[in-house]
Amino acid sequence: MVNMKRMIARLSVLTALGMGITALSVPATAGTALLSASFESGTDGFSARSTESVVRSSDKAYDGQYSLFISNRGNDWNGPTISLGSEWQSGETYSFSCAVYQNSGETVEMKLSLQYEADTTYYVQIATESVPSDKWVVLSNPSYQIPAGASSRYLYIETTESKCDFYVDAVSGELPTHYRKGDVNYDEKIDKADVQLLLSYLEGENAEISLETADMNEDGKINVIDLSLLRKYFIYPERYTTTTTTTTTTSKPQLAPGQWYNTADISWIPKGSKTVALSFDDGPISGQNFANRIHDALTKQGFHATFFYWGTRISSNENEIKEAERRGFEVANHTWSHPDNLDKQDANGVMSEYTKCKDALNRVLGVNRDYLVRLPYLKYSSTIANTLPVPFPNSGIDSGDWSGSSASAIVQKIQQAAQNGSLNGQVVLMHETYDTTATAVEQLCPWLAQNGYVVCTVSEMFKYNNKEMYAGKVYNSCW
Repeated sequence: MVNMKRMIARLSVLTALGMGITALSVPATAGTALLSASFESGTDGFSARSTESVVRSSDKAYDGQYSLFISNRGNDWNGPTISLGSEWQSGETYSFSCAVYQNSGETVEMKLSLQYEADTTYYVQIATESVPSDKWVVLSNPSYQIPAGASSRYLYIETTESKCDFYVDAVSGELPTHYRKGDVNYDEKIDKADVQLLLSYLEGENAEISLETADMNEDGKINVIDLSLLRKYFIYPERYTTTTTTTTTTSKPQLAPGQWYNTADISWIPKGSKTVALSFDDGPISGQNFANRIHDALTKQGFHATFFYWGTRISSNENEIKEAERRGFEVANHTWSHPDNLDKQDANGVMSEYTKCKDALNRVLGVNRDYLVRLPYLKYSSTIANTLPVPFPNSGIDSGDWSGSSASAIVQKIQQAAQNGSLNGQVVLMHETYDTTATAVEQLCPWLAQNGYVVCTVSEMFKYNNKEMYAGKVYNSCW
């Protein structure tokens, strides 16, 4: 069995269904540890970011006898930090986790963060959780990419708008675990043994199992839906393929001028499917549950969608964007300030609106890439076309949620398009800011699945249907 402190990231995603559950010991080659701080014999290289106190303590421990105690904090960014040395490669992906504890009497948002230098100093979040008082919580991100070109990199733990004392234990950083969905017993093949092991678990036996490989539809639970999907994969392997947590970087193919480099993974889409791209504007939003409901409705069916984010709303709602990325949804750009006159602006104004939103998304996700753009109010001009280096998914079908359409009206419009054959390959315009939209998506997703449709991202839909996109072009559908 892998050492407990090395297993925290995996254990944090294991789900019990009213029965005993044992974490499956993965092969030794699954993850190479670059950082493992247990604080059993010292501070393990951690120090204070400022004048706060960072000491080894036996008062509290997540595992073992000791942890790191942080007190006398003058700012919310004060906390323990450690430099990531030369063995860590910028641009590469790693798995990070740590356990945190605070007893302030209130719930405190705590963050595992990265400071690095590029053209300036950046501070980005790796993992964030709301931590109740007097309870250990694991901050974990199993697949975080250190931004390319980053130097002077420091890992640290902080809080949001709180100066409370806290404890840190079991800090881990390693090469991410490689696994295949469906390889329940980690023997590097998917066969009858995997089906039997998952069945035994669901029948209440004390089976060793992991959410990483058994959660076929990635809804955070292990249930009969996963067993059904695994059986289908085993019986019809030509219709289903699985992916790993990491991808191999390869050189880009030779593209035609202006051609969009589409990296979408379509291996999860069964052959012969009808596809539709639901897309959602104007997020991320605070204080409402509409986006979470939309996310959950999509994930329950194994679907993906594209979310176009409004730049000025990003800073206070970063977790929503990270969660969208984690679920396999497509993060996209809806400009920085959502201007109603983008089509009247000059090239500098257009580029600024795009770049500021792009940079904010890259900082949140810890990546360096471009994003598809949904133009505000769908307004288009030759200046926009000649300035921005990306395609513009538009509106093949307008849900009408923005103009007050009811949930039933939205559902009826999509169902009618499916029934008359016009839905396949279309980009559907929606917004994540309405209760009616969330309700409609909750009703539509199971209906679409039952009627042979796969809801996927814009990029997935184009790639699945062997259609290219080009910078500066507007696309209502992939046809």
